Amino acid sequence: MRLPAKPRVMFLADPSFGMPYPFILAGLPDAMERMGLPVVRLDTSTLTLADFREQAAVFKPDLIFCCIQYQDQIIKTAGFLREYHPTVATNWFTEDPNATICTNGSPTALLKASKDFDIWFTINPRMTPYWRTKAVFMPPGFNDVACRDENLPRTYDVSYVGQLGHALSTDMYWPYMKTLATFGRRAALCIERPMGLPKLPYAIERLVRHRVVRRHLRRLPIWRCSWGSAETEASRARIISRSKIHFGLSRVRGHWEEAVLRVLPDYLLDEHGYFYQVKGRLFHAVGTATMALNDHFPELEEMFTIGKEIVAFQFGDIQDLRQKLEWYTKHDNERLRIARAGYERGRKEHTLGARVNQIIAAVNRLV
Repeated sequence: MRLPAKPRVMFLADPSFGMPYPFILAGLPDAMERMGLPVVRLDTSTLTLADFREQAAVFKPDLIFCCIQYQDQIIKTAGFLREYHPTVATNWFTEDPNATICTNGSPTALLKASKDFDIWFTINPRMTPYWRTKAVFMPPGFNDVACRDENLPRTYDVSYVGQLGHALSTDMYWPYMKTLATFGRRAALCIERPMGLPKLPYAIERLVRHRVVRRHLRRLPIWRCSWGSAETEASRARIISRSKIHFGLSRVRGHWEEAVLRVLPDYLLDEHGYFYQVKGRLFHAVGTATMALNDHFPELEEMFTIGKEIVAFQFGDIQDLRQKLEWYTKHDNERLRIARAGYERGRKEHTLGARVNQIIAAVNRLV
């Protein structure tokens, strides 16, 4: 089949839509409407099969476009599609590798549910062989309304917006955060705890990171670098916009790793034995004309020209990271050239609108 030039889109999302990564997809239906696509939005948590049938009969969609992350909502929607499948149906799945394994019931229930969708779009390139339907790697994009070059003064040398996470993840992030923290007040670290404290036993770490404790800690005038989570996506985008360099780390750790490998024993880990995922902040950075400095992974080269549109460092090589931070903070012309080239590539290929066009092209090609 081939979709019309302006397909009518029935957009299904669950209550998690935009969470925990609101910068990835939250503006997606708005982007569709700005492109002139007719869109009806449905919440899968309250949707019944009868409602689904009625909405489809009235709206007459050309494409059922799902952005569902909760496992129970995916399984529920798959059940609807088994009963009533009026047109091509897709899901864009944006969670960590651990979310592919069901925590209730059969661990493969989510993989099995994917077969009821015509195409499964995933931000995890190494999961494409395992979904039970046509699967396509579709990285995150950025909302070009929220992320733009505001020509703000670049008051920070480097920024990082994210979380250290649980103990395993904190151990992985720690040497990188220590390196960023050496920039003192010229580093903006939007994380859960100050880097002026040593790494603590995790029970104490959890206390330090508690929202109330954090609020009091931030008031102390002793911290060398700026820290603390910005409250809104707009404020996070502004921090990145005020940075010369935005740091990104794609590797992920978790207590779920063994469970994933039990279900997917031939899952291809990276050369360090780690899982990784394509993070949305990478695109957030290029969307604000900030130079992105990210750990290297193979698919990065499909999305950007390394050294010309973004800069990559070798995961595990702190010296490589340190040298690149020092060089690009001191060589403004080269950094600005890379940031501008990344910005222009991002505006052409990595906005949410561009992703919609890429998804439509994939549907026309594969269905």
